[in-house]
Amino acid sequence: MRGCVAVWLSCIAMLSVSTIAAAQGGDEQRGPIILVAARHLVDPNFARTVVLVMFPREGGPTGVILNRPTDLQLREIFPGREERQGRTDTIYIGGPVQPDSLLFLFHNEAGPEHAWPIIDNIYFSGNVDLLDALLEHQRSPDAGQRYFAGYAGWTPGQLQSEIANGDWYVMEAESGIIFDADVATLWWRLYQRATLPRAGNTPHPVPRALALTSG
Repeated sequence: MRGCVAVWLSCIAMLSVSTIAAAQGGDEQRGPIILVAARHLVDPNFARTVVLVMFPREGGPTGVILNRPTDLQLREIFPGREERQGRTDTIYIGGPVQPDSLLFLFHNEAGPEHAWPIIDNIYFSGNVDLLDALLEHQRSPDAGQRYFAGYAGWTPGQLQSEIANGDWYVMEAESGIIFDADVATLWWRLYQRATLPRAGNTPHPVPRALALTSG
């Protein structure tokens, strides 16, 4: 099975970020959020997941699952490229949409072209030229990069309905969550944080960003 997956991903068609976002960047009212699945969410695509969600100016919310690593490494996608055989980065399942596409989150001091700014100099892209530029050099141990097969998407109003139904807890996006190394316990830790009783705590608030995407 592992070999089949490696062959499948080696034929990958890179997904341009322009196909999932109508424009680069975004205004402050549509900043990214983190979704933490509620216990009763049993959809196999999203049960016990933590999802980074972004808001394109057109269309519905778009995101990637942060805590579903596979046993596939980035170097296996490029079996004929000797210079990339040192890339042991894990490939994560980003979501059920276009699972044969490769997307990536990365930290960069300057804002590159063909990338969607997230927070704290973290960017999101699926651009093949930008991927090549990132892979030209060996990854340093502290370089923030994460690679995903596929992504998650919602039609306008769909995610609002799921949050109102209590399927998700909503948190502000944080760089520490995006690149958290302990993905095996990430959902449980954030679930505990989201459900910890405290004054004024709302279990599943609807942020302004979602309100702006209705209709």
